[in-house]
Amino acid sequence: MDVIQKHLDEHKFLRHMEDREEALQSFIADYGWLIRELYCTRICEKRDGCKIAEQLSGSGDLLKNRLK
Repeated sequence: MDVIQKHLDEHKFLRHMEDREEALQSFIADYGWLIRELYCTRICEKRDGCKIAEQLSGSGDLLKNRLK
């Protein structure tokens, strides 16, 4: 969370937001998928054999086959 906090004020400024909570929700909506992919495919110790990590490594998008 400290990494997000570090960049939150800049995100808030660039998105012309006054409320910090709104900026946090926006940041997560904009970059949460990337954070998850990086964690699941590169950092998590249980990534070997994990179906989610495999899907993210292969496609980069868990929703690719679900969105029409």
